[in-house]
Amino acid sequence: MDFSVIIPTYNEEKYLERCIRSILNQKYERSKYEIIVSDAKSNDGTIKIAESLADKILVDERRGIAYGRNLGAQNANGNILIFVDADAILAQDFLFHTNLSFKDETIIAMSGIAHPNDGNILQRFVYFKTYRLAWLLNTLGLSLFPGVCVAYRKEKFLSLRGFREDFGIVEDLDLSRRASRIGKCFVNCKAKAYVSTRRLDKHLFSAVLFHIFCDIKYLLTGKAPSVYPKLEEIKSWRDYWKSIK
Repeated sequence: MDFSVIIPTYNEEKYLERCIRSILNQKYERSKYEIIVSDAKSNDGTIKIAESLADKILVDERRGIAYGRNLGAQNANGNILIFVDADAILAQDFLFHTNLSFKDETIIAMSGIAHPNDGNILQRFVYFKTYRLAWLLNTLGLSLFPGVCVAYRKEKFLSLRGFREDFGIVEDLDLSRRASRIGKCFVNCKAKAYVSTRRLDKHLFSAVLFHIFCDIKYLLTGKAPSVYPKLEEIKSWRDYWKSIK
């Protein structure tokens, strides 16, 4: 099997069906990829949606996006692991372009480009610049890939022990940075996804500053907060900063 597409979830009934259907709608032979939903014991309709559309559903009460992704990887059959956020929609040729990237055997990790599919002008600007920056940094030798639509060779992913589960944030940047030390990482601008800007709905400037702070802290110290506030837990801008020690 070429690909395992892994979607970590927790209460994602609003977005999950669109995500999975975009994967099912790929211009790529269906028998060559599987869809795995790794769920943190959702209490809405997420699991029911997954059961009707995905190939595998893994349910574990432990929450945390790094743990969910790693659990999916441990149960994957594909040679390439593709991690997709539940609120992302893949372009029909995403797997096609991902496959072209990994025909180069020196490439061990690839990031697609996530375009915002909703939000106001400021929210959209943040997403556009985030992926532009990821592309630029990668060309300069610093691979920092957001986890919205990213892929790894399974054997290399396992050798790196996957995403750090003690990180509540920047676990995605950390893995791509570690991967770049053992192989080539590539940003494929033709592998496109479309993602919700919902993470910036509340207190946009505080959210952006929090991410910038965590990114810089990680690059300087190798450390990151162990907890990332969930959207439903954010009531004021101060809630982003409670995990900073």
